[in-house]
Formats: sequence, C-alpha cells, structure tokens
Amino acid sequence: MEDKNVADLIDSIRQAKKLRDAGVLTEKESQEHIARLKQDRVDELELNRQLKEYLEKEYSEKKARLKRCLPYITYMAYFENDIRNNANAIPTGLYIMDYDHEPEPETFYNTLIKGRETELAIALVHVTPSGEGLRIVACMPPGMTIPEAQAWMGEQLGRMDYDKAVHDLARASFMFRKADLLYYDEELLFCEDLEAELARRGIVLTAERHEEAPVTPVEAETAAATTAEPSGSTKTYPDTFQGVPYADIAYRLLTANGKKEPEVGERHQRLLWLAELMRYICGNDEDWLLQIMPTYGLPLEEMKGIVKWACAQPMRPQRPKVLEQALHPRPEEEELPELPKKLPGLIRLVVMNTPDFQKAAVAPSVFPPLATHVDKVYFPYIDGKWTGLGQMTLLVASSSSGKSCVNTPIDYIMADIRARDEENRRIEQAWKDEVNTKGANKDKSKRPKTCVQWMEPDMTNAALVQRLMDAEGRFIYLRMDELKMFDALKGNTKTESQHNIICLAFDESPYGQERAGTMSVSGKPNLRLNWNASTTPRQAKLYFRDKLIDGPLTRICCCTIPDQGIGADIPVYGTYGEAFATELRPYIENLNSLSPGRMECPEAYDLAKRLNAECQERAKKTQSRAYDSFRKRAVLIAYRKACLLWLANGQRWEPEIEDFVRWSLQYDLACKMRFFGREVELALALEAAETPVISSGRKRSELLARLPQEFTFDDLVRARQDEGQSAEGAMNQLKQWKTRGNVEMVTGDTYKNATFRKCI
Repeated sequence: MEDKNVADLIDSIRQAKKLRDAGVLTEKESQEHIARLKQDRVDELELNRQLKEYLEKEYSEKKARLKRCLPYITYMAYFENDIRNNANAIPTGLYIMDYDHEPEPETFYNTLIKGRETELAIALVHVTPSGEGLRIVACMPPGMTIPEAQAWMGEQLGRMDYDKAVHDLARASFMFRKADLLYYDEELLFCEDLEAELARRGIVLTAERHEEAPVTPVEAETAAATTAEPSGSTKTYPDTFQGVPYADIAYRLLTANGKKEPEVGERHQRLLWLAELMRYICGNDEDWLLQIMPTYGLPLEEMKGIVKWACAQPMRPQRPKVLEQALHPRPEEEELPELPKKLPGLIRLVVMNTPDFQKAAVAPSVFPPLATHVDKVYFPYIDGKWTGLGQMTLLVASSSSGKSCVNTPIDYIMADIRARDEENRRIEQAWKDEVNTKGANKDKSKRPKTCVQWMEPDMTNAALVQRLMDAEGRFIYLRMDELKMFDALKGNTKTESQHNIICLAFDESPYGQERAGTMSVSGKPNLRLNWNASTTPRQAKLYFRDKLIDGPLTRICCCTIPDQGIGADIPVYGTYGEAFATELRPYIENLNSLSPGRMECPEAYDLAKRLNAECQERAKKTQSRAYDSFRKRAVLIAYRKACLLWLANGQRWEPEIEDFVRWSLQYDLACKMRFFGREVELALALEAAETPVISSGRKRSELLARLPQEFTFDDLVRARQDEGQSAEGAMNQLKQWKTRGNVEMVTGDTYKNATFRKCI
C-alpha cells in the first residue's frame, strides 16, 4: 500500500511539472503545489500509522479487560484469613512455569513434555488464556526455592526462556478453557502431602540446587507483564527504601484504613494512585518504578502506561502525607500482631475450642480468673519494688462480634471458686434469714465467716468493702458483660470512684469507707480485685474520655476481636467438657497450692528488662507520647502474666512463655493505641500546653481536635468512624468546615486545621 502511495505522489509531481512547462503554472506556483502534495501524502501516511497504533492499542486494552474478567487460582499457596499476600501465604509445595509468547504451545508440549510428566512431577499443563503461552504446574524438588526449581525444570526441558519473575507465592493464574487443558493429574494437584504422594509413586526428584538464570532485557520485559520486579532496563535498583521493602510500603498504602488489596475491576485505578505516590521514593524514574510496583495481574503494556502517566504528573516539594504515614506508621495505625504459633500449654488449652479470629481475645482474658487463685504472692519487679499479680482485662470489639467467647474458658477456670462461693452464699443467706425472723431487741447471732470471691456486677460500694474484708487478703473477681456496669460502685454520688477503684486495685492499695452506724459497713482493706469487662469501641471512648491520662487506661490490659466483614460465617466453637476440665485441673491446682509470700522467677525478671528496653527504644523511635504513657505499666502487666504462667506450669519456664508474653505486651499496646492513641496524644499535648481548648460547637470542636494540624480526607474518615459516624458524611462535613473557615485546603488531598492554633 505504501508503494502505491509513493507512485501516486510521483505521478502528481510529474503532472505539476508539465503544467509549469506548458505555462499554466508559474515556477513558484508549481513548487508550492508540489510541496502541498508532499505534505498531504505525509499527513496521510502519518494518519495511517496512528490509526494502526490506535487499533493495536484498542485490541490490547480490550484483551486485557476480558482477561481481567476471568476467575483465577493461586497454585503456589493458600492464605490465612483469605487475605492474598505473601505475609499470609502458606506454600502448597507446587510451583509454576510460564512460557510466554509461544506461537505453538501445543507443539511445545508434545515435543518437550509429553510422556515425561511423571518423572518431572508435573501436575498440570495448559495453554494460557491468551493462546500464546504455556503454563506448567509441578511439585517442588526437595530443598529448592521456587526460582531454583524453575531453573531446574528449564534445564530438564532445555528451554531457559521461561518467565523468571513468577516466584511470588501470592501469584494468581487466570483460569483457562477446557479445550486448552493438555495434562492434568488431579491427585497430585490437590494432594495435602506432596512428599508422601511422590514417595508412594516412587518419584525421586534430584535435590541438586540450580541458581536462577540471569534475566535478559527481552525476558525482563516479558516478566514485567505479570510482576513489577523486572523492567525493560538492565540497571539494578534498590529493593528497599530507608530499610523498608518497597513491597511492604506498597501493601501499607493499598490496605490503609482497612481497605483490601485491589481486585479485578479496580486494579487500574488504584495502581495509578499507588504509582503516583511511590514515584516520590524512587527518583520519579520510570524503570525503577516499574520494577517495584505490584501488578496484580495487569499486563506489561498497561503497567508501562500507568508508570508513564504517574511520572509525568507535577511533583510537590514534599512527599504526600499518606506516603509519610506508610513509611513511618504511628503505633495506632499498625496492624495487630498475630498470636504465636507455639503457645504455652495452659494458653494452648484455653484457646483450643475458640475460632482462630477470637483466640487473641481469649488468651489475655483468662489472666484475671487465673490471678484470682493466687493468694498474696509477690514478685520482685525491675523498679526495685515487689508486685502482686492482679489483672484487669477489657475486651473492646464491635457489636455482635462474639465478645462472649471469653466466658466459657473463664467459667472452667473459676469452677472451683464458684462451687465454694455457692456454699458460702448458702451459709450467709441462712444467717440473713435467721436475723430477719428475730425482733429488734432479740439477740442475734454473729455474721458467719464466709468468703465469696466471685462478685455480682451490680454490687454496691458497701458490698465491695464487705467482700474485701471477708476475703482476708484473697482476690475477689468481677465479670461484666458491659463496662458501664462498673458504675454501680459510684452509687448516688457525683464522684467517679469506679475509676479510682481501677487505679487502687492495680497497686493493691487500701480502700474502704468509714460509717458511724452500728449496722453500716466500715473498714479499709487492701483492694485486691481482678475483673473482665467488654464493651464497644465507641462506649470505651465515652467511658474514659475524661480520664484519658489520669491512670485507669494504663492499668488495664486491652484486647479486641477483628471485624469479620459483612456476610461472615457464624463462628463455630469446640466442645468443652470433662476432658477439658481434667486437662485444666493441674494448672489450677498449681496456683491453689501456693502459700502467701515472696517468690522469684529469674527468667521472667530478665524478660521484663528486655521488654522494657524494647518498648523504650520504640517510644524514642515513634516519638509518640501516648505510646510512651502506655508502655510503662504495660510491661509490668506482661511481667505479671509471665509469673502467673510460670506458677501455673509448676514453676517451670518454657521458651513459649517468653514468646507469648512478648506478643501479649505488643498486642496490649497495639489495642490501646488503636482505640485510645489519638485521644491520649491530644490530651497529653493539651496538658503540656496548659491551655484549654477554645471551641464553638462541641461536636465540631471535638472532631477537629482529634485531627492533626495537617490532615487528609482519609484522616477525617477514620476520625468519624472512631466516633461512630458514617464515612459517607465526611465530604459534606469537610465542605462545611471549609465554608466556615475551620479548615483550609493545602493540596488536592491535604487540609490544614485552622482551629489547631486555638488548641495548643
């Protein structure tokens, strides 16, 4: 076609020259006419070229869109909590090999693979959805990594031009047509124990290790179609920024504010947003950005377009705040640590019948009832004082999250005390009945000596003092289904004695009342009180909002139950019974057999020193006043747990105790920072400034006061959700603030709190 266009152009030029020679056109007119002919032809050729590029691009985009509609499977791993990322990946023992841009994949299979599937331990071979590639799913040779196994397979097939970027456990593979299935071994593909299955079949794979073959620029471009690690450049770029892997930074950004990783239908948009942020930490270099960007299955050309667009956008002089938060997350924004896989025997027992997502709530909740079995036993602490083992645990979780999951383990731990209490309550009630039947002037028998340790949550202050005196130094215990039940101790007074009780109980300080009446309860025993309570995040904030930095919060161990999302399955619990009680009994007997006095556990003491140093270093690193406020007593709470586990275990130390106690400390601090961190941070800042907040409009000032001087829209959404408000109203609220002059826009997604100067 181009040859014909050139011939037509030559004929037109010759015709123009003939008109000039005939005198129809002047020399100048002839030259101008020829120039126009040439330009018109060039424009036509350029138009044809652009049309061709457009059609190719349209085909590529349509192909990518259709591909994204396909279901996918992860051959190399399955995932805890159904969250597809490497952190949650549990390897299946399979690996995949991709040969892309293969013009005849069936010929490839018939020539190099067919008949060798057994010796190579291949479970699946199919043509890829594009029709221009071949995928192999095979069993891992023992002792090899995924890249080494791929190199080994490539050597066996004599084809080293496979996609060398396919080594991510979370790698998703699109499903294919039945007609594209070339080989399938169902037993091997879905086998739970591949090693045993291969041994049963007599298949022995060599354990010789192979280094991953070097990636050529052409192979790198092919690899980038499914992962952002390689690029079209041979230059090597760092894979970390300030010691943090780029993959972790990207994951933090994509999952901030409770969001999930991109899914089909939203990948392009969210990766555009991610690329625009990530370029700030890779020099706005397209090749570097392409290498570090996750792709979530997008093809290479689409990723190149995303990166090119991102790097072409204007850059701010400073990194966006959301990126800074991902690089240096504050303690309240970090994920909750996972419960250790190996647990102390007692903890493993009490959580065994609990669904996985509730185990982290049950584990710390059993310590108040355990501590109730210990009678006036004290341990030396790293501050030079002796400490008791009292425990107070607050479970903060949303409504209908299953907060009652802690009740059954507590019931079994307290079974012996409850049985003794029932007998003592019977004796006490008989005495009351006898006294009530006698007249006022009749001799009445003395109150019997009874000890009821498990108190009802609706007790009065006088009842608390009486029970403490009856206990003669032993712990009493409370379980409250709602934290507000603690208000029963306040009575009709306007004082907040229930908060003081929390502080006094932590230190086992004297507590009581003086009354003149002969029938009134008078006394001042030591306040030895353990309790469990539960509430929702909003109610927890309301309950402590006036006591954020006055001590109660720091003395409580906090735990939670993660939200399972809309449509989650009903949790299924294991069976408790005599077998459970029998296995639990030795631990309880070890606690009951202790005599009052002082004891020492060197391992727990040394652990407390290390934990304190770790938290101290973290406080300096984060520069969070709230974290620094929480961490001091949190270490003491963790130390008490270590001592309790050591006692319950027959005074034998186990490595699992240290792992669990370290987790318990980190988990306790993470929960406190999540639910109260921002409020405590602000309260401490206001206290340091010694200036009251000047506000107009209580709700607006409270919410604005929770926000930093510069905040993003996501910060506002989080603050609203913490207050129990919907995320949908955030935009309208922001508009109102802007109209009233309460906030000023700094950039497209960053705002300045104009009232901040009034608060500090």
